[in-house]
Amino acid sequence: MASQSSGEKTKLLIANSLRKLMKKKSLDKIKIREIVEDCGVNRQTFYYHFQDIYALVEWIYTYDGKRIVDDHKDDHDWSGIIKEMFNYLEEHQDEIKCVVNSKADKFFHDFIHEKIGTVCRIVIDGVSQKMKVEDYYKDFIANFYTYAVCGVVECWMKNRNATRMSSDELIRLFNLTIRGNVMAALRRCEAETAFLAQD
Repeated sequence: MASQSSGEKTKLLIANSLRKLMKKKSLDKIKIREIVEDCGVNRQTFYYHFQDIYALVEWIYTYDGKRIVDDHKDDHDWSGIIKEMFNYLEEHQDEIKCVVNSKADKFFHDFIHEKIGTVCRIVIDGVSQKMKVEDYYKDFIANFYTYAVCGVVECWMKNRNATRMSSDELIRLFNLTIRGNVMAALRRCEAETAFLAQD
């Protein structure tokens, strides 16, 4: 991993203080004063990096999402990156609950949609490298699976009671449902394109 700049280290310091405070109180009730007191920086430093607490939340999910995707950007299957995503959701579930029950709810949902969408496109681009498939169909199938996976993940997160399916079981069902289907769809598209080109 590349070394962090001093600015990034400061942002992470501030972010970690916010995460600590979210374990104690709702996000909308946290004050910037509490964050800077916890991490030992002044208000001017906070405002140099972030407009407000919601901008800090947006940065957290942008930073975390990039790390998850970068760690698996060379993967051509779903398993590793989907597992990493669920590990993240479980590790930060109390913090996420705090965010989704606040005015910053949009940033978490954007994070889920954008990162799962990126995962879908990485996988599709990987398996179709030697295939003649138009980008518009790759975009379509990536969007199709993005909305499907996001919908299941968000329903899974809302069900926080004892009957909630384990992440391992949900990943297993994802693999059963998705594995091979993307490749089959891409091959059908390639075959149709070749057939139409003959006319």
